[in-house]
Amino acid sequence: MAGEAKFDSGGLEMKNFPYWTLLLLLIVALGCGGIAPATVPEPTAVVQKPATQPPKPTNTAAPTDTPAPTDTPEPTATLTPTPGPIVVDDDFSTDTGRFECEYCKVSDGVLFMGPFPPSDTYRPYYVICQDCGVAKNYKMSVDTWYIDGPSDRGFGLLLREENGMLIDVEVSTWQVYGVWAFDPSVSGGIGWEAITDGFIFGPLKPGRAVNRVEVIMKTENNQMTLTVNINGKGTRALRVDNGKGNVGLLVGMHSIGVGFDNFHFEELP
Repeated sequence: MAGEAKFDSGGLEMKNFPYWTLLLLLIVALGCGGIAPATVPEPTAVVQKPATQPPKPTNTAAPTDTPAPTDTPEPTATLTPTPGPIVVDDDFSTDTGRFECEYCKVSDGVLFMGPFPPSDTYRPYYVICQDCGVAKNYKMSVDTWYIDGPSDRGFGLLLREENGMLIDVEVSTWQVYGVWAFDPSVSGGIGWEAITDGFIFGPLKPGRAVNRVEVIMKTENNQMTLTVNINGKGTRALRVDNGKGNVGLLVGMHSIGVGFDNFHFEELP
């Protein structure tokens, strides 16, 4: 129809409706409760399970300190070793101090003993073996010879000495020897007693020749026997009183000088 005005049934044309106006209307609607806002959930607390505690000890006593370990001591031997027999050999190549006296001297492989000053006594002059000990059963030997002085006097081995009393074996330049006991308290100091029949003849070399004198002192069945050997022969056995004492070398009286060599001592069981 001519002359009629045409309108859209929707009212205002949408193409002319501004976009920001639509956005404003949407905000207003939300503010008035048209659309409920989304609910943000509260965070849930995580409960930690407590760790299990170990049970308390029921023993309330205080702990005892443990001592530090110590070294275990070595066991101590309770047995004393049996000493071996005494053996002494001396060739007098040096002065060991084994035999000491005022008139003794070691020189040129010889022990020189005496001469001792003149005296009006009959006592002997002896020198003790320092390391032979107090002897009872033993072997002993020596080479000996006359040097100077009265030739009728003996010299040789001291077989036993205790408190000035002694037993000895003496040889001489006259090819005789004897075994004697001396007690200074007897006969006004003379004190000599023969165990042999005085001086007896034996296989001795005369004068200044060297003689080898050997003895064995041995106890059997409570009886002590002295065996004397001169120069490897002429052995003689004699009974003597039981006892023990110092041993060594001897000059029978004053004013005589002698020599000794190759001394040997051996302890016997």
